[in-house]
Amino acid sequence: MTTPSFPMTDDSDVAAQGMHRRSLLQLLTAGGAALAVPGLWSSLALAQGQTPVAGGTLTIGADADPIGLDPVTVNAFSSYDFTSLLYTGLLRWNAQMKVEPDLATGYEQPDPKTYVFKLRQGVKFHNGKDFSAADVKHTFDRIMNPATGSRLRALYSSVESVTVVDPFTVKFQLNATDAAFLSNLASNPNGAIVPAGVENLVTQPVGTGPFAFEAYQPNQQFSLTRFDGYYEKGEPYLAKVVFKFYKDQATLTSALRSRAIDMTWVKDPKVATAISRASQSFVSAPGQTSRTFPIWLNMKAKPLNDVKVRRALSLATDRKACLDTVLGGSGKVGAMIPESQVGGYDGTGELPYYKHDPAAAKALLAEAGYPNGLDLGDYIVVAANPLDVACAQILQQQWQAAGITVKLVPMETAPLLAKWASGDWPTLLSVALSWTPDPDGIFQYITSTSGYGKAMGSNDPELDKMIAEARAELDVPKRAAKNQAIQKRIAENAYVIQVYQYPLRWEIWWNYVQGYVPLAANIRSFVRTTWLKK
Repeated sequence: MTTPSFPMTDDSDVAAQGMHRRSLLQLLTAGGAALAVPGLWSSLALAQGQTPVAGGTLTIGADADPIGLDPVTVNAFSSYDFTSLLYTGLLRWNAQMKVEPDLATGYEQPDPKTYVFKLRQGVKFHNGKDFSAADVKHTFDRIMNPATGSRLRALYSSVESVTVVDPFTVKFQLNATDAAFLSNLASNPNGAIVPAGVENLVTQPVGTGPFAFEAYQPNQQFSLTRFDGYYEKGEPYLAKVVFKFYKDQATLTSALRSRAIDMTWVKDPKVATAISRASQSFVSAPGQTSRTFPIWLNMKAKPLNDVKVRRALSLATDRKACLDTVLGGSGKVGAMIPESQVGGYDGTGELPYYKHDPAAAKALLAEAGYPNGLDLGDYIVVAANPLDVACAQILQQQWQAAGITVKLVPMETAPLLAKWASGDWPTLLSVALSWTPDPDGIFQYITSTSGYGKAMGSNDPELDKMIAEARAELDVPKRAAKNQAIQKRIAENAYVIQVYQYPLRWEIWWNYVQGYVPLAANIRSFVRTTWLKK
């Protein structure tokens, strides 16, 4: 069997980030005082002889409504666009996807398991409340409280305690070294800070972000207004940001062409290419290969508690055919983590049970007691994502050729996510994963100790151990090797059937939209630096 090929250099920036993060943040610390520097675009624009124009409304075409606005409890990617403008965190990603200070001005690390953050002073929440270390502690107390039901609890499982040292100093004590810790803090909504003493953030969000909540009409639009108390000098420039919702790509792209909206993103690479070629007035930016299309298997009972059945399903899957038909070859064959992550699979080489072999699949089914084939029942997919539905239809045909029958059940996003989290689904379910700040965030979906892992019946102590050891490994090449071994074990046991990897979104905007920076994280936090040149 060919040894799978995993890139060791795609995340070369990460190798330097441990030292870079620490030295950069500490250099920017000046006795705990807040930074008083112009915003990113202010500096760039002035250097280029441009002057950003304040005011105006940016209208963004969105393909899905938010499902909750409390960053501690939100599960749906569709909410991230909104939380990234409403909330900020201790750290954030800059335009080059490197960690930089945000609500923190710097940190000290007395030992590998201790982080002491100095906080900005003079920061206000949208309700006028002063930001302090108490809000940081409150946020993480909520995350770590099992009663909250936060998905972030697994991401921050290394956090032993959060202590208020003084109003502008907070200490995180970890129970193990954690290579994902700073990256999670820099990501929105994972690291977003919420105010203590405020309830009902799900529908009435209150953050420290550049824009404040104004109004929301479901299936119509979501409105934000400039927060005059925002702490970055001169930002934001826009007076208002309005998201308008469109339920299909045809009406979304039509609205863009007619200038009913100023910017949007699309899921289909073929659509993005057609729009960009239609006019030189559009700016297009394909996202990073960061999304995988998995089939989550409910292994709590027959027949998927049998590894032979799971392996048969993997052998019955022609991944390359799905990739070529659905994406036009613009992605790559996928594994548990994409090539953009440390130790991610680059789509070449053969992982266990990845070879398309319907005859071998039938033989395994017979060994498992299903010589005449097997009906797996419902296969639930996201109705709102036509790429997911198209891939599921192809898979249905491929599996049928190996004697495996499924019934496709397209479902709205909110109830589908609820079923996935609770384990209330019969056998197969697909939810494509969005970008994560660290591969550990993806692996946490499969551990037997996480809510999602328990819901699908994961029970592999050795895999749990491997994931924990990889998370604790701070040496990047060593961590990459550990992540590769984890993915081989997942493929060997067919715990999840991964099909392909591809960019989550292709962003497109009119060229009069200035100062916008697309991020690999696929959130629009740089709307704070955007201005309109009309």
